[in-house]
Amino acid sequence: MIHFVIGTRAQLFKMAPIMRECDKRGLDWRWVYTVQHKETIDNTLKVFELKDPDYTLFDWDSEAKSMSKIWYWLIRAMLALFKGRKILDKKTGKKNIVLTHGDTLTTWWGALLGRLYGCKVMHVESGLRSFNIFKPFPEEIDRLITFRLANIYACPGDWAVNNLKKYKGEKINTEENTQIDVLRFGLEHCDKATIKIPKVKYVVASIHRYENIFNQDRFEEVIDRTLDISNKFKVFWVQHPATKLQLEKNPKILKKLKDNKQISLLPRLEYLEFIKLVKHSEFVITDGGGNQEELYHLGKPTLIFRNESERLEGLNDTAIISKLDPEIISEFIANYKKYAKPAFRKKAEPSKMIADRLVEFSN
Repeated sequence: MIHFVIGTRAQLFKMAPIMRECDKRGLDWRWVYTVQHKETIDNTLKVFELKDPDYTLFDWDSEAKSMSKIWYWLIRAMLALFKGRKILDKKTGKKNIVLTHGDTLTTWWGALLGRLYGCKVMHVESGLRSFNIFKPFPEEIDRLITFRLANIYACPGDWAVNNLKKYKGEKINTEENTQIDVLRFGLEHCDKATIKIPKVKYVVASIHRYENIFNQDRFEEVIDRTLDISNKFKVFWVQHPATKLQLEKNPKILKKLKDNKQISLLPRLEYLEFIKLVKHSEFVITDGGGNQEELYHLGKPTLIFRNESERLEGLNDTAIISKLDPEIISEFIANYKKYAKPAFRKKAEPSKMIADRLVEFSN
């Protein structure tokens, strides 16, 4: 049996094309939902025409969007490991495989679940590194733990494969991340989205990393740089739940944004709405690795609000790392059009390559 373990919306996005590919081939698969993120999951399933989770780890009316709730989620998730056979529907052992994705707490939890119950473990989007334990935190640690637990590594390129030389196990070079398959799907269907595109020139902002929102000084700096950009462009700030919560905890910062007529605060958008908004924007401000990669394939100029990135896609091509430096940001804004590139310069289909490997585990 093929088991997908998914906890966040971003993980569901990047696993969705693999799930869809399994459906096309008639492979048996199921998925376990750890509820690390809860908002908009139902919409995401609807967009990608996927089934509801076969097993939900536990019910709660929130998601892990604050430090206290992250700890609460983690304790409950660790206790749930004791009922792993039930979670995996008694389909355990080396003839079964657990797929886990990326660099979240769910990533290594899913890998640990698989190893505890004798399954093979595939880490999708494996081999990415920043080579700094605390930047980004805890994502770099999440990856290192998962590397130790995985048996099969689906790596998006030669660089990622080379980063795993010291780890035993099978390496699959998928050439690109499954994000490219997600984006193809999004562009094919985004015109169905009902979101209205403004007639003025605008940019999209999406900020959610712990390093940016849970450090008060850093968060204020992020806000100040965004306010600077709003002097030249309308800014649509798409709020991740964790970011929204931090803004609500900082009413002075929130007031700065709300009082600025050039900034519109949006809820977290459904995927097709987000892609449609991004497609028609001048450029995007983000701290998300998945966004960085997605925007590279889209050929969209990208301003990264980080000091470093574990992703190579787009760097000094479609994207620059700002380090929140006003001079770097000003230079980018003055010349952002030079970062615009043709979309889909690479033709890889990583989801098909991963599905090829999964055939033997479908029963």
